[in-house]
Amino acid sequence: MKLSLFILISLSSAFSYAAKIPACMDRTERLEFNENKVIAWRDLTDNKFVGRALVRGFIVRVMEDRQNHVHFEVDFDGNLSTTDDRIEVVYSTKFGPVPDNRNGDELIACGDFVKDSYSPLKAVIHWLHKNPNKNGVKAHDHGFLIINGVLAGQN
Repeated sequence: MKLSLFILISLSSAFSYAAKIPACMDRTERLEFNENKVIAWRDLTDNKFVGRALVRGFIVRVMEDRQNHVHFEVDFDGNLSTTDDRIEVVYSTKFGPVPDNRNGDELIACGDFVKDSYSPLKAVIHWLHKNPNKNGVKAHDHGFLIINGVLAGQN
C-alpha cells in the first residue's frame, strides 16, 4: 500500500512538470517514453548495441561518481522488490551539476542506450547533455537529465 501511494504521488508530481520536459530526439523522430524497449534491448541485443532512449524511473542508488561522471541505478516501475527492470544511467558533470537527489527520487533521462557487459546492470544510458558539436563532424542528438523536475545537461 505504501509503495502504491509513493508511486501515485511520484507520478502526479511528474505530470505537474511534464510540459517542461524537452523533446528527446532520435534524428528526426521525437521519442516517447520507451522503458519496455530499453529492457528488451538490454536482454535481447548483442553487446555494444546502441539505441536512443527516453526513460522515467526512480533512483535506487548512486552507484559511483568517477572521472566527472555520476552513475545511477534506476528502477522503472518503482517496485524495489524486483530488479529485472533496472538500468544504469550515467551523467557527465562537465555539462552542469547533478540536481539534488536521494534514493526514491524520480529521474528522467534522454540519451543513448548502450548494451555493455561491463556494466553491473548490463546496459547504460549516457550522453545526457547537449552535444557541443551538434553541427560539427560528430553530429549527435542532444540529451538531458531531469531529477525531481530539475533539468540538467544543458550547459
